[in-house]
Amino acid sequence: MARDYDVIVVGAGVAGLAAAVAAADEGASVLLVEGQKQIGGSSRLSGGHFYAAGTSVQEAAGVSGDSADAMFEHYMTLNQWLVDPAVVRRYCDLSAPTFEWLLGLGVRFPKEGVYVSGVGSTPRGHQPEGAGEEVVNVLDGHRCHRGVDAVLDARVTGLIVESDGRVAGIRIGDDTATAAAVILATGGFGANEEMIERFYPQAAGAGDWRWYIGAEGAQGDGIALGEAAGATIAGHDRGLLLVTPGFSRDLEVLLPGWLILVNVEGRRFANESAPYTVLGGLIQREGGRAFAIFDEAARREAKPNPFSQAYWVDEVLERQAEAGRIMRAETLDALARQMKVNARALTGTVSRYNTDAAAGDDTAFFKPGPLSSIVEPPFYGVEVRPAIVCWTGTGLRIDADTRVLGGDERPIAGLYAAGETVGNLHGDRYIGGGGSFGPCIVFGKVAGEAAAGFARALNE
Repeated sequence: MARDYDVIVVGAGVAGLAAAVAAADEGASVLLVEGQKQIGGSSRLSGGHFYAAGTSVQEAAGVSGDSADAMFEHYMTLNQWLVDPAVVRRYCDLSAPTFEWLLGLGVRFPKEGVYVSGVGSTPRGHQPEGAGEEVVNVLDGHRCHRGVDAVLDARVTGLIVESDGRVAGIRIGDDTATAAAVILATGGFGANEEMIERFYPQAAGAGDWRWYIGAEGAQGDGIALGEAAGATIAGHDRGLLLVTPGFSRDLEVLLPGWLILVNVEGRRFANESAPYTVLGGLIQREGGRAFAIFDEAARREAKPNPFSQAYWVDEVLERQAEAGRIMRAETLDALARQMKVNARALTGTVSRYNTDAAAGDDTAFFKPGPLSSIVEPPFYGVEVRPAIVCWTGTGLRIDADTRVLGGDERPIAGLYAAGETVGNLHGDRYIGGGGSFGPCIVFGKVAGEAAAGFARALNE
C-alpha cells in the first residue's frame, strides 16, 4: 500500500523536532505538521534546561558518580511512587545518552550551567547557551538538513484510523496525509480554558489570577486526537503552578528572602526559600492562598537583582500599596484585620521570627540567612497564590516505548506520543528545572525511532 510518508509528527516543539530528526536518521520519510505559524511552540519560550544524570558536562563540572539509578530513586521517592515506574525508568536510563546526542547535534551546555535544579542535593539541571530557542533552532536545522518536510499553520483536526484500529494518517480539514505511524507531540493544554477546567482543577481554582507562560498553540490537540482514537488519559490534576501576587504578569519563580509567608491562620508553614518546584504545592495545601509579610525597612531596601526584577522591588511595592493591591498598616494587628487572618497568631509568628532573625538562625524552617526582622512600620501583607501555569501534566498514557495505550491496555497500532502530550510521567511534585524539557527530547527521540521501526516492519 502506497503511503505519503512513513512517519507523520504532529507538533514542532522540541519533542516533535527530536522525533522527526530521529525518525529520519532511521531512514524514514517524515512529515512534520505544526498548527502555529512558527516552529518551536512553548519550547522556544522556555529556558531549555535538561534534567539528566551521569552526563559528560556534569563530570566536567566536578559532579561525579551520578547515575540513572540514583535519579530513578530520587524521582520515585519525591513522588511517593505515584507515577508510572516503567516510563520514569526509561527517562532516567536515557537522559544521559539523549543529552549526549543533543550535544553531538551542536547544542552547547557549559559546565557553569550545571546546577541543583529541584529538591535534592545532586546537580542535574543543565542550562544551555541560548535557552530553549537555541535548542529549537539546532534541532530544526538538522530537520531541514535531513529533508524532513514541514507544514506550518496547519492544525490537525483528526486521525485516520483503519477498521482494525491502526492509525494510518492525519486529517487537516478536508485534506489528508497517510503514514505508517503518527507521533503526537502537540504540547500541553495551558492555553485551553476548557481543558484546564476538565484536567487541571487546581489551576482552574486560581480563577482570574491564572495565566499561562507557554505558547497560544498549547490547546491540548494531541489529547483530543488521541482520545478520539481510543487512547486513555493519565495524570489528572497534575502540572506546575508558580507563585504570583496577582498584580503583575512578570514571571518570577523565587520569593525574596526578606519576607515570610503565613497562612490564613497567621502562621508560617514553609521555608520561604523553598524551590519553586514545591512552593506552589505547599501553598495549595494551605487552601491555595498565603500572605507575604514584611516591613518598611525591607520594602525600602528591596532592589532589583537577578532573582527579583519585576515586582519585589521598592518602588513597585510602594505603588501597589498606594493602589490598594498590597495591604499596609501601622500595626500587625491592623494588618491582620485587613488580611482577615488570626491576629494573635500573626503577632506571635512575627515575634518568634524576629527573635530568630536577631540570632541569625531560623529555628522553625531553617531558611538560610541573612534574615530580616519585621519591626519597622508600616507593615505590608501581599496575598500570593500558585496561579501561573508553567506546564500541564495530564495527557495520553504511553508505554516505555512511547506507544499510546488504549482502553484495553494494549498499544494503539501506529500511534505514538512524546513531550507534554504524555500524562503518565509527572507526579504531584516537579522533579526540578529541566524535568519537563528533558523528557520532551528523550521521548521525542524514542518515539521517532520506534515509529520508524514500526513503519519499516509494516513495509516489509
